[in-house]
Amino acid sequence: MADDPNKPSTSSKTEDAPLFPPAKPGKRVDYGTNNTLELLERIPSQVVDLKLDDVLTAVKEVDNLCDYPRCKTKTSLMGQDCQHCKKRFCFKHGLPEVHGCGEEIKRDERKKFLHPKPAKTIRQEEDVKNAKKRLDAKLKEMQLGRTQKATGGGSKKKNGK
Repeated sequence: MADDPNKPSTSSKTEDAPLFPPAKPGKRVDYGTNNTLELLERIPSQVVDLKLDDVLTAVKEVDNLCDYPRCKTKTSLMGQDCQHCKKRFCFKHGLPEVHGCGEEIKRDERKKFLHPKPAKTIRQEEDVKNAKKRLDAKLKEMQLGRTQKATGGGSKKKNGK
């Protein structure tokens, strides 16, 4: 029974306390990591429910930073996504050899060289890719047609009669 009175007091403390340490004037908040998942693992789910706006702001800011450790360069305007680790880096750390994917690229290129795909398979993959592009374009066109009808495309026909 002594545990029950303590629980509300700790939850009220977490509601009042800032989720992240305040930043100095003119500087960005230091979240301690550039990795979004690592940032979210540190925060208990109850706190996330209470301070969702703060957490979303932190995640958005961390997502716009280079994923290289201790690099605080913004990548929102210009950055590179790595094909292998799926992380986003600034141009300084964008090369796979710089941020640590060099060995993986060597393995992939060696595999491609030793076991090339037949030309027939490559053509089939290109045909499938082109078919997907055409399907996406057609779906987008159909979606635009539906939105035009819903927003007032029918009123133009009435005025024309």
